[in-house]
Amino acid sequence: KVWDAVTGKDLITLSHGNIVKSADFVGNTDLVVTGSQDKAVRVFDINRPDTPTTVVSHTAPVRSVKWSKHLRLVICADNNNSINLVDPRASSVVKSLEAPGIANISLTNDGRLLSCAAGKCILAWDLDTFTTVKDFTVDYDVSVTAINPERTRIVTGGRSDLLIRSYDFATEKQMDTHKGHHGSVHDACFSPDGQIYATGSEDGTVRLWQTNPGSEYGLWQFRKA
Repeated sequence: KVWDAVTGKDLITLSHGNIVKSADFVGNTDLVVTGSQDKAVRVFDINRPDTPTTVVSHTAPVRSVKWSKHLRLVICADNNNSINLVDPRASSVVKSLEAPGIANISLTNDGRLLSCAAGKCILAWDLDTFTTVKDFTVDYDVSVTAINPERTRIVTGGRSDLLIRSYDFATEKQMDTHKGHHGSVHDACFSPDGQIYATGSEDGTVRLWQTNPGSEYGLWQFRKA
């Protein structure tokens, strides 16, 4: 479904024959890319929702899709440990990456850094060079990762312990731990200024967290004595 972000009104339904695992807007357009349990990645025009285009078919159910505004490619991850970068105009895979046990992929706001939650591993690739810039292991199953625009923080969600953790990007040292969700965390992203990040959970909630807890920002205001 597509909703009005201001009013919350249900605008349109993009019909699929199977469970949809992920969706993303194609930049500032009326196009939406989706990844489904039926292994297909589709692009919908919300003005003509009954005629989607299948841009690629995976060999396994698709777990996560993102639109890279930097490369102008669809990035999609499946249950066979594959991440494909797809040119939607030619319906062709231009690059493939691999990671064991992929749960989720995420892009920085500039679209130049791709991060991945895979089992107990946190990975990131530079999409200009396709080199691995981050690969470290934690002691819990990671369900999501996201990197702030300044590339100084990584946040993760736990698959079973439901905790949100924040790490220093350079040192990989854990900085903060937050709890509040009552179901597995399925997505996370930073605001454009990097000051807050949002997490979406199976418990039906989206929660906002400060990148630097304790500072005044937006709704976080402190009363003066």
